[in-house]
Amino acid sequence: MAVTVPNRFFPGSLTDADDVNENFDTLTAYINSTLETTATHNSDVALLPKGKVAYATTTTATGSITTAVVDLTGLSVTFTALASRYYKITGWVLFQTTVADDSFAVFIRDGSGTQLQQASQHFRLASVTQFVSPVVVIQPGAGSKTYKLSAQRLGGTGTGSTAASATFPSLILVEDIGL
Repeated sequence: MAVTVPNRFFPGSLTDADDVNENFDTLTAYINSTLETTATHNSDVALLPKGKVAYATTTTATGSITTAVVDLTGLSVTFTALASRYYKITGWVLFQTTVADDSFAVFIRDGSGTQLQQASQHFRLASVTQFVSPVVVIQPGAGSKTYKLSAQRLGGTGTGSTAASATFPSLILVEDIGL
């Protein structure tokens, strides 16, 4: 008795197992000549994202943030970047201020202090937490790299602070997103 299987190469038609076996060599030749001639399997895998490469989280709040740029406590990472790869850096911080109508920004900065990205938030109410989450994609070149989160008051008169806690930790995440 021949087993009939769905034909994945020609949707809507059915092929029995004998037909699949007869055409296996042709199909294998097609895959080898068409799909694998432009790059080897290993180089194809090298193109794929590698995922998390650096991560830091803190449950410690950083306070007394005003007009000066302040590095956020525990939110710095160092890793070895690979040549030609893209990295996505994400920051996530709960933030609050002492007065209404303040504006604050959280920055992603490199080890030398150069600002790579900024996310800002306007606080209509005092003592209410809001999250601020800057994200940037970079291609930094090979070598040891350091990235950190910093914050600053952009407008208003209050004093800001992060609201990191065990329930809502602040974090910085670096992901390799491929070539």
